[in-house]
Amino acid sequence: MTRLTLLLLSGLLVPHFLSAEPIVLSTESGGKAEAASEGFVLEQLKFNPSGGVSGAKALSGSVYESYRPGNVWHGELPGFISPEIEVGGEEVLPCTDVYESGRLIYAHYGPDHYQTKAISIIDETRKEVALISAFSVENIARAIFDPETGILYYSVVEGNLDGKDKARIHAFSTKEGVELWRSEAGTSHGNFLVEDQHIISHYGFTDEDDFLFVIDKGNGKTLKKSQLKTAADLVIKEGSKILVPCYQGSYEFSFSEN
Repeated sequence: MTRLTLLLLSGLLVPHFLSAEPIVLSTESGGKAEAASEGFVLEQLKFNPSGGVSGAKALSGSVYESYRPGNVWHGELPGFISPEIEVGGEEVLPCTDVYESGRLIYAHYGPDHYQTKAISIIDETRKEVALISAFSVENIARAIFDPETGILYYSVVEGNLDGKDKARIHAFSTKEGVELWRSEAGTSHGNFLVEDQHIISHYGFTDEDDFLFVIDKGNGKTLKKSQLKTAADLVIKEGSKILVPCYQGSYEFSFSEN
């Protein structure tokens, strides 16, 4: 993958030598947000107070995590991922995070891990299918794109940054250029899973109650809120099971949709 060169003009990212047109995120609401859920079953199978999930980061799709160049938390930057982008001919932004979900790979770019300014979405042929401009959105933790519907789901809080009011999942229509819905405050903290009809997320810190959420994929409404004994680190899909490694111990749930 060649080095990405982006120009910041009137708040928009204009790419050079890219096949994908930039998609500029907006929090302007619009479009239709109809319920998608036809029912589901979420059941706790077990809680291990002393055990974790071996290789949890890799199982969650994480390929590479860093705070800034030279401060790598996990993995190595794949050779086909551009290590940096250039903005406005002046500001160079490094790649801070790379993860995969389904058939797509996501590369985050920004001053550091907590300030994502652009996301390059790449398919299994290493072709860029979408370039997301995130200059108007703070602290994107994870994003998942559905090429068929053109909807980008993203969470906007990571670590202890920002307050509970910003800890949400957003659904943005890249075809209409509007936000379809946003989940309730305090429903997302880091990664999440997108199923056929539902989204599974987690939220909580060490000094407050911790929960696992099932959210309607169509309108963002909370359908179930299961309390956890300790804050979740990640949510991981493994077959029909949902693995939830926590700060102390780990959970295992079964999940099915009607």
